[in-house]
Amino acid sequence: MTDIVAPIFVQSVDAVLPQMADAVKQGADIIELRCDQANREIIEALLGRPEIRCKPIIVTVRAKAEGGLFSGSETDRLNLILHACRLKPQYVDIEYATWQKNPEFVAQAVPLLAKDPTDNSGRPKLILSTHDFSSRPPDLQQRLTAMAEISPACIIKAAYQAENLVEALEAFRLYEELPKAVRQPLVIIAMGEAGLITRVLAAKYNAAFTFAIPAGGATTAPGQPTITDLIHTYHFKSQVRNSLVYGVMGWPVSHSISPMIHNAGFHSVGFPGVYVPLPIAPEYEAFCATVNALRGLRDLNFRGASVTIPHKAHAARYLESSVGMLDETSARIGVINTLYFSSDGSVAGTNSDWYGAIEAMRAATGWNLTDLAFKRVAVLGAGGAARAMVAGMASLGATVVVYNRTLKRAQELAYEFNGKIGHVSAALLDEFSKTNCSVVINCTPAGMSPHVKTTPVDDMTVINSTMVVFDTVYNPRRTRFLDISAKQGAQTIEGLEMLVRQAVVQFQGFTGKSAPLSVMRVAAEAAMARD
Repeated sequence: MTDIVAPIFVQSVDAVLPQMADAVKQGADIIELRCDQANREIIEALLGRPEIRCKPIIVTVRAKAEGGLFSGSETDRLNLILHACRLKPQYVDIEYATWQKNPEFVAQAVPLLAKDPTDNSGRPKLILSTHDFSSRPPDLQQRLTAMAEISPACIIKAAYQAENLVEALEAFRLYEELPKAVRQPLVIIAMGEAGLITRVLAAKYNAAFTFAIPAGGATTAPGQPTITDLIHTYHFKSQVRNSLVYGVMGWPVSHSISPMIHNAGFHSVGFPGVYVPLPIAPEYEAFCATVNALRGLRDLNFRGASVTIPHKAHAARYLESSVGMLDETSARIGVINTLYFSSDGSVAGTNSDWYGAIEAMRAATGWNLTDLAFKRVAVLGAGGAARAMVAGMASLGATVVVYNRTLKRAQELAYEFNGKIGHVSAALLDEFSKTNCSVVINCTPAGMSPHVKTTPVDDMTVINSTMVVFDTVYNPRRTRFLDISAKQGAQTIEGLEMLVRQAVVQFQGFTGKSAPLSVMRVAAEAAMARD
């Protein structure tokens, strides 16, 4: 079982107690007292309080060289650590570099520490740690192996800054390989946004523990999730070695609510999957390198991904290079938002955006597919989202007008899909005020947070009560475009509904199970309300 450690900076006893109570209430298994700014008296007072001892305690006095805040001399810091050891917390965290450089300190510390993980003397167990806040050390594996040779060390811990997701995934490779040479439990953490995956999947790799902060608490390292997110979004306590991994690929991706939607769905139907953010830099080379790294980890069981901006075209290109399977509609669209990876090494892809949009419209209006075939549809924009909408609506036989600021780009899109089944033409965005379409779909980013005051068109006087207006932007839920349209009598459809319904398609492909639509919608709404 992998424990959740809540780190708390110690400045006074009165400040620590409520933070600890919150952390325990939220689900922390262990409390790390970061005593970088504390003195002997505060540490004594804290460890003397019975309520502090309700959970196992780690005492850490971190050196500045390894990301800590201790401002005194190294001699003072070492003496403070020795004093803490005598007070018998369950664990003390001491840096490997400190252990190497200070033989006199080691000689004094060893008698105060447990001899091994089974020692029941009450003496604290040693967490031997190494940290690099600038990069991934090239000798990390050798360093961890050397740390394991130090006899009092009961847990071996490493934390390093990951420049990208490929570097973060190195932690999982080490989890897979080091047990051959290291007898102690491991904690290997990549810091930064790219390293979040190493924190939320720590239980899958049977790490000794992971770190998470209480909601509203101060972070002690970049990329730490909250305890609530770890337990309730990523279902940390349910993870096992053979859990399947999925994620959302994008840049940026930290704002995505897809992890909340899919993880809620997985949990609802009892599917053994975990869905995580996968930040990948915009270049195609970065996309390929990351996907290959994810697929190359034996124990990760990476089985699929949602793909968002700017990687939808990259996903289609990757699929083609891998000789993967692609359905006919998605092939016509030319961009995909979903990848499926099988255990036999095969790959497949699809675009669920168009289906999500059509299902959102059908649910809101009561139309069937035949009804949609007779609609005149205005698509605002000519990018990837617009391609999906044009392809989907044209495949049903609708008449589509692509409105874009650059006429040439709109014409190219119209030419590509015109006559496949429906009719597609092009016009300048400025001509929208003369439209005779009864359905309007915004596929531009206008109105998306933080630019919430913008609209895709300047003149909206043509919008009236005979129209259905659909905005693919979902953050905020109610865009200014939708608000103005509603005031002019139009029926409006939020982008969040499309997001959920396209996720349903992905979910069914990921799991082979019927998607719990209502559960996924509630999770999406809760995520939006929280933001």
